[in-house]
Amino acid sequence: MTLKSSFATVLRAIRSKRNITQRQFADATSRTYLSKLEGGRSSITLDKLDQLSERLELSPLTLLALTLSEESGKPAISLVKTLEAEIEQLQQEGGVPGLMSLSQNAASFSASRPPPHKLMWKNGSSAHQA
Repeated sequence: MTLKSSFATVLRAIRSKRNITQRQFADATSRTYLSKLEGGRSSITLDKLDQLSERLELSPLTLLALTLSEESGKPAISLVKTLEAEIEQLQQEGGVPGLMSLSQNAASFSASRPPPHKLMWKNGSSAHQA
């Protein structure tokens, strides 16, 4: 499965589970573009990812982790643990200048987002386990 089709699957599933219509995304994007994203016919920009995430009341990282989980078949939580380990390693190595402030900003950002709702996939597993 490609990243575009994985993102499409995740976006459709979350939107459907939350009973949000495509029209209710009007403040974030056009129905045409949303339809293309959900059909795997278009790639998303980071700015648009942020807007859609906000509308879904999720962190953009959550959408990315679920997308990568769908694409790779690995549990999203294990991908997040890998992300955390990689960031810690970069920080220990002196990483990218300003990485500490980025990390602190990310922590503040995720703390300001509401907690994600529990999602259930077709196989009965939750998005937190997916």
